[in-house]
Amino acid sequence: MTVEQKLVLITGANQGIGFETAKNLICSGNYHVILGSRDSAKGAESVKALESLPDTRGTASWIQIDVTDDKFVDAAAAQVASQYGKLDILVNNAGIVSLAPPSRETFRKILDVNVVGALSTTEAFLDLLRKSSEKRLVFVSSSTGSITHAANSSSPYYSSLGTEYRTSKAAVNMLMVMYQARLKDEGFKVLGADPGLCATNFTGDPESLRKRGAAEPGDGGHRVAIVVKGEKDADIGRVLGDYGVSPF
Repeated sequence: MTVEQKLVLITGANQGIGFETAKNLICSGNYHVILGSRDSAKGAESVKALESLPDTRGTASWIQIDVTDDKFVDAAAAQVASQYGKLDILVNNAGIVSLAPPSRETFRKILDVNVVGALSTTEAFLDLLRKSSEKRLVFVSSSTGSITHAANSSSPYYSSLGTEYRTSKAAVNMLMVMYQARLKDEGFKVLGADPGLCATNFTGDPESLRKRGAAEPGDGGHRVAIVVKGEKDADIGRVLGDYGVSPF
C-alpha cells in the first residue's frame, strides 16, 4: 500500500533556511515540498538541486510567489488548489533583514514581507489547509524577536541592532499565537520555529556570521524541519528553537 505524500509549501525556499528545510524533509520523509520563490529561474534551479540529491525519500516542485503581491499570492493558492486540491503544511519562511540604522522606508519594507506577507499567504491557503487531516501552520521566527530576551541585558540576544527585523519577528510571534487561538478548534497545529543564527546569505556575508559562531544552514533547516514533522507538538502555540521554547 502506497503511503500518500504530505504536501508542504515553504515560502522563500529557493535558498537559505527555506531550502535547507525542504532538503531535510525530502531526504528524511515522504514529503512533496513546493518551494515558493519570487524568481522563477531560481525556483527551478533549487528544485534541480534537490532532485540531484542521493537517496531522497520525497519530491519537490516550485511555485512563483511574492508574498508582498496579492496577485502572486492568490495565483499561487489557485495553482495549488488546481494541482493538488489541498495543502497539508504551510511554512511561512519568506523574510528580509536590514543591518542599516532604522528608517521608515526600511521598516515598512520589512514589515510588508515578514509580517503582512505571512498573514496574506496564510489567509490565501487556509481553505486548502482545512481540506487536510494534517492542518499544520508554521511561522519561521527568531529568538531575536523575543521581548523577554531583548529587555534582558544578560541575554545573548540583548542588542540595539536590527530594530526592524527584531520588531517584525516579535509581530510574527503574536501572529502565530493569534492563529493558534483562532484555529485550534478546527484541529490546526500552529507553531513557531527558530532556526537560530546560521551562516546563510541572509545578511549578504555568511563568513562574518561564521566568525560570530553561527551554525551551518543545514542545522537551521533541521531545527525548522523537526517542527514541521511534528516532533515539537508538545509545545503547540510556542516558538521552538535549538535551546527549547523561546520566551515571548
